[in-house]
Amino acid sequence: MVEILDDPHPIGALRRFLEGVRGAATPQQAQIALGAAQLLLLPIAREHRGGHDVREIVDLVLERWGDFGERRTGYHAQEFLRNALVAVGVDRTRIARLEERVPAEASAELLFDLACAHAVARDKVAMLIAVERALEAGATSAQFRRDPDFAPYQSDPDLSAILARADVPPIPVDVEPHLPTVRRALDHAVATLRELGMRVELRPPVRLDAILDAERARKISLPNDYRALLAITNGMQLWDCEFFAAGDYREATRLALRAQAYVHTSGNAALEECVPLASWGRATEWLFYDPRGRIRGDEPGYLLLETGGQTPVADLAAALARIEELARDMLGTN
Repeated sequence: MVEILDDPHPIGALRRFLEGVRGAATPQQAQIALGAAQLLLLPIAREHRGGHDVREIVDLVLERWGDFGERRTGYHAQEFLRNALVAVGVDRTRIARLEERVPAEASAELLFDLACAHAVARDKVAMLIAVERALEAGATSAQFRRDPDFAPYQSDPDLSAILARADVPPIPVDVEPHLPTVRRALDHAVATLRELGMRVELRPPVRLDAILDAERARKISLPNDYRALLAITNGMQLWDCEFFAAGDYREATRLALRAQAYVHTSGNAALEECVPLASWGRATEWLFYDPRGRIRGDEPGYLLLETGGQTPVADLAAALARIEELARDMLGTN
């Protein structure tokens, strides 16, 4: 693969390599061809779309696709298809040929790129079918609303209807039963942290209608125990943990922008659908609500991202107890 990529004329080198493969390719030959083609397409996909080089690379690989055996559904094949779909531009013929090679169990990322390709080519019917497939595979409606490839369809009623069906269902408002539990857990955490000499900053409460207004502005639903927390303290600082206030969902505050940046750089598409609740100290440590359970294994609920990994959390009270535990552990090690 290195020899192909380092050649002064890498597309010619790829052609010569494929011509040297007689009949069915070995797994290693298939991986070299697919890997080299995907890497040749990558800078083109980043910088522009279409052109003779893209057409030549795509045609070279697709002409030999049947010779790649099991590698046709593997990682390198899917990455080749992704980069080809992004790079090909307005070329419905080649998009259709690439789509024929998309495996039945394609990744959400590949199906998202397929929808993007159809959007760029202005093939609305094919785009809508691809959007539905991508959503079923785990892509989020937020990805489609944010990507510039779908800007011409922002007001399209058919796309809007599909994305609306994929949006997180609202959580019915039922705050009162959670207030005593949240208050007890908060009082206990505050007492512990003050006893340990750690920072505690509570803020005035906010009305429920303001909480719901913020949710509508962000197009989210907060869990009822977090709504209860906001009705007790509208945002707070417990030690190194900074909890979202209603305004952090309504406006681009410092905390909201930090959460957005983390989600964007995490590489985890499922986090796009999660609701940030608190910064957990370090830049990569956060408390989220996973409304569809895409990360928690199909069970909606709290999710704590710490340096050690992703941990499902039972509820807000358990998250507050976790802060106490971490504070006591740190005090013990110092």
